[in-house]
Amino acid sequence: MSTGAIGHRICCFGDSLVNGVRDGEKGGWPMRLGRRLLDEAKREVTIYNLGIRAETTDGLKARWKFEAELRIVPEFPTVLMFSFGVNDANHAEDRGEETTMRVSPAKSAGNAAEIIGAAATLAPTLWIGPQAVINGSKSSQEINERLEGLNQIYLETARGFDVPYLDLFQRTLEDETWQRALRRGDGYHPDKAGYDRLAEMIWDWDGWKRAVGLIE
Repeated sequence: MSTGAIGHRICCFGDSLVNGVRDGEKGGWPMRLGRRLLDEAKREVTIYNLGIRAETTDGLKARWKFEAELRIVPEFPTVLMFSFGVNDANHAEDRGEETTMRVSPAKSAGNAAEIIGAAATLAPTLWIGPQAVINGSKSSQEINERLEGLNQIYLETARGFDVPYLDLFQRTLEDETWQRALRRGDGYHPDKAGYDRLAEMIWDWDGWKRAVGLIE
């Protein structure tokens, strides 16, 4: 591991789980990664938390490139990180026994491919797969079933663009720390312990470590 390197500019795009809703420390996993880079790797990084609550891939597709280009400076290495999917999978309409997704699987897949494909041509890009919601009610189970399907679509899309993808769906569905944190939160957003756990999972990922130069 090298130390004292010129700091990266890391742009983290996504929804409320990127933004850090219900995080007692504020800032979600992006701020935790930034602090750890400074404390452990002595990297003077700049973290941009660009998560927007309730945003779907429709909204993200419309804004991410403009916001990224504002923050890219040739003198500093840039990493683009994306995490989305829960809002696409959430309920748009309730018709008694049936609900519809806010963004259809086909549309979500198309949006994701457009976002990630363009990002990968702009700067090194990392994709954090969607995290499971609480494993509880029929409503949340339905969202998790949709997320499982989106996760597989996203994984194949990432492979097609040769973009590192961190598959977290099954891990967060089964991880007791994450699920307890969701129970203490609102079922969709964890408390502080959940964001701690999510940041730990990302930190331990080789894709992340390579992108910021912690390993070759």
